[in-house]
Amino acid sequence: MIKASKSNSVGGSGADSGNSGRLRNCFRRVRRLFLISILAYASLIVIGVIPVNRDFVSMPDGIEIFVTSNAVHAELILPIENSVINWNEQFPKTHFRQNVSAATHVAIGWGDKGFFLETETWDDLKLSTAANALWLPSSTCLHVTMKSGVGRGSNCRAVSLSETQYENLVTYVNNSFQRNELGQVIVVENESYGGNDAFYESLGTYHMLNTCNSWVGRGLREAGVCVGWMTSLPKTVFLYLPKQ
Repeated sequence: MIKASKSNSVGGSGADSGNSGRLRNCFRRVRRLFLISILAYASLIVIGVIPVNRDFVSMPDGIEIFVTSNAVHAELILPIENSVINWNEQFPKTHFRQNVSAATHVAIGWGDKGFFLETETWDDLKLSTAANALWLPSSTCLHVTMKSGVGRGSNCRAVSLSETQYENLVTYVNNSFQRNELGQVIVVENESYGGNDAFYESLGTYHMLNTCNSWVGRGLREAGVCVGWMTSLPKTVFLYLPKQ
C-alpha cells in the first residue's frame, strides 16, 4: 500500500509538471503574438504618416471647410448650404429637438456606435466600451450637429476646396450613411446629446485600424487634400493641414 501511494504521488507530480510546462508555452505564444501585433500596428502607424495628395493647395476663394480633432475624436464641419448641396434637405429640422434654423454649418463625425451612444461625457466612459471599440470590430453610426458658428482654435483647422473637390467630399460623406427604401438617412431614434444634434445609422465597421480619425482622413484624401496615408490616431489628420 505504501509503494502504491508513492507511485501515485510521483505520477501526480509528473502530470502537474507537464501541465505547468504547457501553460508556460501557451503564455509565451500569447505574449509573442501580442508583441508581434503591437509591432505591426506601430509599423502601420509610422508608414501611415506618409503624405498623399502632396500637390494640394488650399483654394483662396474656394469652399471653406473645417476639420476638428481633439484627444480622441475627429469630425468634418461643412457649410450648411452652397452651390453643391443644402444639408438641410438631408437633415430636416424635424430631426432635432430644438430650433436649428440659425445653423450655418453642420459637424459630421463617424464612429463606434456603442461608444457614441454610451459616452456623452468623459464621466460616462467605461473601460469595457473603450476596449470593445478598439479591439472588436463593431457597428457604427454618424453623429450630426447643427452649428451656428465655428470656434477656431488648436483643435480646429480650415481648408478651402474647389467645387469639384467639395463634391468629392460630399459624395464620400453621403456614401457613409445607411438609407431606407426612399433613399433617406435613417435616424437612431431617441438618441442625442442635446437639442441640436442627432445620430444616424451608418455603413462600415469600427476597429483600431478604422477609427473616427480614419474616416475623416479618407474623406480629405477623396477631396484631394494632403493628409497621411493612414490617420487612425487622434490629431493625425492635422499633420499636413495648413496651420491657422
